[in-house]
Amino acid sequence: MTVLIDGNNLLFAARAAEESNLLIGRSMLCDRLGMWARRRHETVHVVFDGPAPAPALASQIAHPDIHVSYSGAGVSADATVIDILENYSAARLFVVVTTDREIARAAKRRRAKPVRSEVFWAALKKDLACAIPPPSEPPEKEVGLDAGAAREWLQEFGFDEEPPE
Repeated sequence: MTVLIDGNNLLFAARAAEESNLLIGRSMLCDRLGMWARRRHETVHVVFDGPAPAPALASQIAHPDIHVSYSGAGVSADATVIDILENYSAARLFVVVTTDREIARAAKRRRAKPVRSEVFWAALKKDLACAIPPPSEPPEKEVGLDAGAAREWLQEFGFDEEPPE
């Protein structure tokens, strides 16, 4: 599933939801989205209004676990999100995060699931506040056995002999 986000909508919802005087910016928003995407193994695409910032600032805002794009000069993020929805053949696999009615209607038209920005932000905060569940598989399954353990298992199953020449 891909989570397609109207970035400014979510940014305003996040700012409204915070109880502290902390002003959430694009960088902090993308950082939290990236942590959530990594934890949930989700694909996240955030679209912000306006032209892309200078490369140094763009790299500060970006996060390696999400895709961040900009609508460009004179184009709204709303129009860009709708364009993505209309031109992607499997838009029904999208969750579209927005508070914009036009985007929500476009999402429904393409059978994507619209989610209000404040609802998504609350769920994201709740998910990030929970402890990370332990992996269901042993680490050896990912990294493999060390040479000694592999040799022991080969002996256990009778594969310890040298092949004939």
